[in-house]
Amino acid sequence: MFEILPVNDKNILAFKVTGKLTDADYKQFLPILEETIRRAGKLSLYIELQAFKGWDAQAAWDDFRFGLQHDRDFKRIAIIADKPLVHAAIGFANLFSHSEIRFFDKSKSDTAWDWLREKPKVNESSKPIQPYKNILLPTDFSVHSDAAAKRALQISGQYGVNLHVLHVIDDFAYYAEDVDPLITDIYLHKDTLMAQAYEQMRKFTERNKLGKDIELETQWGNPKRSIISWANEKNSDLIVMGSHGLHGIERLLGSVSNFVLHKSPCDVLIVKS
Repeated sequence: MFEILPVNDKNILAFKVTGKLTDADYKQFLPILEETIRRAGKLSLYIELQAFKGWDAQAAWDDFRFGLQHDRDFKRIAIIADKPLVHAAIGFANLFSHSEIRFFDKSKSDTAWDWLREKPKVNESSKPIQPYKNILLPTDFSVHSDAAAKRALQISGQYGVNLHVLHVIDDFAYYAEDVDPLITDIYLHKDTLMAQAYEQMRKFTERNKLGKDIELETQWGNPKRSIISWANEKNSDLIVMGSHGLHGIERLLGSVSNFVLHKSPCDVLIVKS
C-alpha cells in the first residue's frame, strides 16, 4: 500500500510503500499524485520502502504505464530502503529513467531530505548563448594577424560590439616593413621598440580598415600570458587571432594561439590564413 507522509514543502511529495502493491492501491494513489503534479508542476519524490514485497501483475502494468506518462515530471527522487530492499528500490528507479535518482539507507533519511531541498545546479548547456560584447584581437602585425583582423572586423560589425586590438612586445623581436618580427641578438632600447610597435600598429589598423572606434593597446610582457590577462581584465567574450603568428622566443617555445586556446576564459576563434 501507499501511505502519504506529511511534508511542508509544496514541491516535494513523500510517501511510504509497504507490502505488495495491487491495482486497487494504484487506483487510490495515482489520482493524488497526478493532481499534485498538475498543481505544483515538477515534483521531487521521497519514497520510503518498508517491508515492500513488489507488485501483482496488474499493479506492475499500472506502474509501468504511469512511468511512461510522467517520466519527465520529476526533478529529484530519493529512495530510502534498507539493504534487503535494494533490488526493489532499483525497480522503482527504472520507472523514472530521466529523473535524478539517489538511494539512501534508512539511517540517512535526513541526508535524503537535505538533497531533495537543495537547489539543483543549473546545467551550463541549458543556459542561453549570450551575444558577443567585447572582442579581443591580438596581433603581431604578420599576415596571419591581417587575416584575423578581417574576421574580427566582420564579427564586430555583425554584432555591433567593442573591438580591442592588443600587441605585446617582448625583447626578442624587432619590426621591419612587411615582414614578420624576427629573432634577433641585437639589443634595441625599449623606447625604440615601443616607437616601432606604435608605427606598426598604425599601419596594421589602416591596411585592415579597422577604423577609429576601436581600443588600441601596446604593452610589454609575455605574449601568451598578456593576452589571457587582457581578456580577463576587459571581460572579453571572444578572442580572434591568427593560427601561425609566432614571433621571437615563441618560435622556440610553441604556439601562442595554442596556449590561448587552452587557457582562455572565453571563446577563441583561430583564423587560418
